[in-house]
Amino acid sequence: MDGVPGDQVGRIIEAWQRERPDVDVSSIGIITPLWRLGAIAAENRTRVLGVHGLDQSHLDVLATLRRSGAPYRLTAGELSRRCRVTAGATTQRVQAMESLGLVERVREEPDRRTVHVQLTPEGLARLDEIFAVVMAGDDRLLAGLTPAQRTSLEGLLRDWLVGLEQHPVAGGAGVVGEVTGP
Repeated sequence: MDGVPGDQVGRIIEAWQRERPDVDVSSIGIITPLWRLGAIAAENRTRVLGVHGLDQSHLDVLATLRRSGAPYRLTAGELSRRCRVTAGATTQRVQAMESLGLVERVREEPDRRTVHVQLTPEGLARLDEIFAVVMAGDDRLLAGLTPAQRTSLEGLLRDWLVGLEQHPVAGGAGVVGEVTGP
């Protein structure tokens, strides 16, 4: 990277304005930093979790079960819904974490047709051990922001997300999402 961090986005916008003055490229000023911040956050989480032999998909399942409250269990369908992944992805995640001894499948009595995914005592202890470490890693990424900036940014992002979830973009995000970046 050359110049002051963040200047690169301005140069990208200027270049597109020069090359395609007929297209509104103002969204680049928001979306490009968002993608870059997302990549930095994901790399940080990968590093922090890797030290503990876990990945983000493990954290997603463990944290979702932990937030559900005692006895820290959900049906596989509810776990899929809350993690926003397919049933197949949930099955793979659960199998991987079962082999690590972090979760177990528990059949509901008396008919045993309903299967719950539940944190094991080891899974609960592991999550509780690393949760503060993960949050400290995330907090370090926000260290350059004042409390007021953090509050403002949180509100803006929440409003944007709620708006998109309530009124999805026509044509689906995949249509635009196929372009990996300007």
